[in-house]
Amino acid sequence: VVGGSGSGKSSLIRAGLIPALKGGYLVEDSSKWKIAVMKPGQNPMFNFAEAILRQIDPAVTHKQINDFLTQIKKEGTTAIIERLALLKEARRFNFFLLVDQFEELFRYQMDISGKNGQTEAIDFVNTLLNLTDQKSFPFYIVLTMRSDFIGDCAQFHGLPEALNKSQYLVPRLNREEMKRVIEGPSKLYGKKFSPALTSKLLNDTTKVKDELPLLQHALMRIWDYEVKTDKSGALDLNDYKEIGGIKKALAIHADEALDDMNKKEVELSKMIFKALTAIDENGRKIRRPVLMSELKALTGADEKEILDILNHFIRDRRSFVYLQNVSDSDDKVIDISHES
Repeated sequence: VVGGSGSGKSSLIRAGLIPALKGGYLVEDSSKWKIAVMKPGQNPMFNFAEAILRQIDPAVTHKQINDFLTQIKKEGTTAIIERLALLKEARRFNFFLLVDQFEELFRYQMDISGKNGQTEAIDFVNTLLNLTDQKSFPFYIVLTMRSDFIGDCAQFHGLPEALNKSQYLVPRLNREEMKRVIEGPSKLYGKKFSPALTSKLLNDTTKVKDELPLLQHALMRIWDYEVKTDKSGALDLNDYKEIGGIKKALAIHADEALDDMNKKEVELSKMIFKALTAIDENGRKIRRPVLMSELKALTGADEKEILDILNHFIRDRRSFVYLQNVSDSDDKVIDISHES
């Protein structure tokens, strides 16, 4: 599933395809699914092994994941199918794997220079391709990827052919669909939505990139301003003006995080966000996940200071960054939640 940044790829799968699978609408005679979601991240094969095992045992340990990963590297997809087949004997099901933000794999290769990064990326792609080729177990895979990375897939043998058989380009929403997106959620919660605000949002979203995440964020800010401050009884143009419109809402929200900081913390924030972003060799702006240990070395700050900064950009429904644990270490990965 490919599309531009902010076109709704992940939402299409998570809010559309996966509920349809669970409802039994897409695969004949089956509504029983094990559904795993992963991102390649800093360690594609480990994250893959973890995603599989957590569907079998949510309390799986890091040692069990590493042991399973070693088995996969020795035996290939046979190890995966045998593990799932044992579980399937007890209860019939299909397995669905979503590899979200597949383009992280190309960034992983860029960050992990040398043979190790390339070999791990190739192993990951080959594992996915082999799983889709085998017929002994119902294993379905969906990748989501920014469309500007599609040419990068040619470096993996067999991947372009697989994509050509199954590619779906996410279309842009038309005006009527966008209107439902804008007005629907507030109506579910009994709030009036000004027709003038709907028209303004419909027109303004055509003037920005990443329109869906920016629209989502602006709607959240409009709702919060109306409920907490304006209290006029309707979501209207005044609420929209006060949050800065679709072009400025994100920046104003981020500025509120900075307003709570002293000069030293602001400088530390700059260093962190410069580390979390990059431009690749093709001039594309990309997120660049960074380890906590790397941020500590880069900034000279301790972990508590860095976490305090990051929490400014997480709390109050900002969600600009997120943290993940790293395999079997005490380290953490810090990443920006969306390119927008």
